[in-house]
Amino acid sequence: MLTLLSRHGYHRNILNQKYGRRPLRPNWALGVIGMAYTLQAVIAKSETFSEPLPQKLQVIRLRGGIDMLPLSTDALKVHEIPFCPLTDEGEKELPPQLLRLCEQLSKQCTLAYIEAEFFGGVGAQAHALFSEGKAIGQAIVSESAINNALRYLGIAKGEAHDEFEAVGLGQHRDTDEWVA
Repeated sequence: MLTLLSRHGYHRNILNQKYGRRPLRPNWALGVIGMAYTLQAVIAKSETFSEPLPQKLQVIRLRGGIDMLPLSTDALKVHEIPFCPLTDEGEKELPPQLLRLCEQLSKQCTLAYIEAEFFGGVGAQAHALFSEGKAIGQAIVSESAINNALRYLGIAKGEAHDEFEAVGLGQHRDTDEWVA
């Protein structure tokens, strides 16, 4: 039995852990097995986030006409949002603080909240869609949740392996690296 301690202090039993009633599965698209990957962010088409942004949020321009607001450790603390509630905590719904933030940001646009957490090629990803200040459907946890959210925002993979690669979400392996 293999037990790991993630950087966020949660013990993981990689061989026996169930993840939200679904077993953890390898995600080969994220690259080298054995490396951690975490992402927690809000994404939308470029130029749609209006100023001033909520505290500790900054716009990062991605390829393909997508802007991202990384939810860094500092942003999570300020907004009292838990780390990856859907993929790490196994929640089925967004916590109220995160729901309010996404509703506020989406008043004038369509956006997606995305999260992913992988270690050793095992993990999960999730998305929740918002438009006109309201959630569109339920939060989704699946192997292709981020690609589905990007397609919803109009991204095509083109020559890239998938939409995730097309916009450059693999440039950093941790959310905080996007704002460093």
